[in-house]
Amino acid sequence: MSAFQRRVVGIRYPQWSSFGPGTLGGVVDFMRDHHQMWRLVTENDSYGEMEAIRITGDWRGSGLILFRSTEAELATFRKRGIPVVLTSTEGPDLGFPRVVPDNPAIGREAARHLLGCGLDSYAFLARGETFYREAHFAPGFRVYARERLRGFRAELAERSIEPTIHYLRGRPLWEARTWREVQTEVCAFLATLPKPCGLFVVDDSLAAVALCAADTLGRRVPDELAVIGYGDDQVYCYASMPALSSMVHPAREVGRLAAELLWRQMEGEQVSGTQTVPPGETVERESSRVLAIDDRIVSDLVAWIRLKAVHDPIRVSELCERAGLSSTTLKERFARSIGHPPKQEIQQVRLKHLERLLSRPGSTLAGIATQMGFASAHELSRFFKSATGLRPSEFRQARGNRRTGPKGFAVVFDMDGTLFDSESFFFRAFAHAYREQGESLSREDYFRRFAGTTNAHIERELERGAGRDFNRTHFSRAWRDEFNRLIEEEGLQPFADVLRALDELAALGVPLALASSSDLADIGHLLRSAGLAARFESITGGDEVPRSKPDPAIFKLAARRLGYPPEHCVAVEDSAAGVKAARAAGMRVIHVAREPRGGIAVADPSTRSVASLDAIDWRTMAESILVPSDDDAAG
Repeated sequence: MSAFQRRVVGIRYPQWSSFGPGTLGGVVDFMRDHHQMWRLVTENDSYGEMEAIRITGDWRGSGLILFRSTEAELATFRKRGIPVVLTSTEGPDLGFPRVVPDNPAIGREAARHLLGCGLDSYAFLARGETFYREAHFAPGFRVYARERLRGFRAELAERSIEPTIHYLRGRPLWEARTWREVQTEVCAFLATLPKPCGLFVVDDSLAAVALCAADTLGRRVPDELAVIGYGDDQVYCYASMPALSSMVHPAREVGRLAAELLWRQMEGEQVSGTQTVPPGETVERESSRVLAIDDRIVSDLVAWIRLKAVHDPIRVSELCERAGLSSTTLKERFARSIGHPPKQEIQQVRLKHLERLLSRPGSTLAGIATQMGFASAHELSRFFKSATGLRPSEFRQARGNRRTGPKGFAVVFDMDGTLFDSESFFFRAFAHAYREQGESLSREDYFRRFAGTTNAHIERELERGAGRDFNRTHFSRAWRDEFNRLIEEEGLQPFADVLRALDELAALGVPLALASSSDLADIGHLLRSAGLAARFESITGGDEVPRSKPDPAIFKLAARRLGYPPEHCVAVEDSAAGVKAARAAGMRVIHVAREPRGGIAVADPSTRSVASLDAIDWRTMAESILVPSDDDAAG
């Protein structure tokens, strides 16, 4: 093939991404394997030694592999018939294919790594949104962070663990003050975490900030805070103190698959959709090396026990087979390394997890026995009494977990409009940003159509009703900027009856959860602003479920995280969408009608409408929500 017939393929990655070189290597791997002689063009500025190249909407060539792009760019490329493959979860795709890492799998692997450290508490840190000057970096809401959290949470949920979650507020990254504000916010979050704690940070650059913040706070890593990031960016991993544990980004495989999809498009095939690539290996370094065990075989086995023994009654013979050692040798090496035999390590891990499960409301001995691999509830009880001297029922009684009286139910609160009047702030922010683009949104229309729904839903619907010049990216940033300004300038005060209700429910020992259609990042920001961040055992956001209220998914998830069936939960809501969602989930509903709104029918035995929560007698609530004892005969 002559040089004039060679296809020209452009590859664009931002300077701040370390994934570009690996992706380029994967493209070359595909070319070699399939005898392709593409001319690869990358953005560069060699300061005079080569032509400075920029890949923009007017670029001409055979195809493009882009990290991210804009709708305008993609529309131009499609119009000119230029195939495109995207390699980031963020930003629009206009029907072009994506190749991205498997973000939920990344979250699960991070959880498994930290679980192997044998910690009691876990946390997650990410950016809720990111602001760039450059539109093709896709500023705004971060999808990959939500996907990684979903996997992280799911893996921990299998062990009945709920992590502490914090999303950083969006800030203009080009301003000189931003790094100090980020550092201050990360420090404030780390200061709230229990000791010890395992922290998954969504990527290496932010993980490096977390390690710096831990040093500022005097928090010892990994003894008090074990940290793992993602990307295995050598600069961040080794410039951190201590060196950062991380997962390898599968850049080469992403590049190879992206090249394949691009080639198929250039050959005339229609290709779309998202293909995911599993993350690479986990590279353990000092930031999460909690097990200070010189014997590598024992160290690996202890980590494996802590990961597996919670569900499986591992036998010592399995460890011998895994390590290729005799039982005598294995016991000697365990005794030298950690001071006790492997059977004791297995029993300690299982006992610790069993105590956690027994402490959760709503769990039965039969259910726990099945989950942990005991043959029966009787076997579970014998194991527990042999280890502690107590029957499970006696342990629960000592921990105050017998669910009688007012503790026989849980309460799930909505947030916006229920705890405080943030809904008005949202209306003003959306109306302001909509007006900037020549559109109008009335208060009546907002509350009728959007109260209780997700921000993403509101953005989509407003875009659908706007003119052709509507800029979704600019709108998303503008309303958030205005919303944050209003909160900072005017403050956010909880309703007085809410504070009284929360105090009374806490005194009664009633578990509390929050289920809001707002994004988790916004929820955290608003709860902190109102001084309510520590009031709820579990928080569920609208960005964690596929459909917003009135779909019941968010209430079902909130109940599951508390460990209560929905029929033993009371939802406190102010919006029509929220009332319908809670009813559909099977919950009793308290509709707080602070101001008259249409569309809420309360002629339903499961719903009570009040003007103030002061009208509710929480002490007698359990009389209508009877919960059977969770101690069976084996307990």
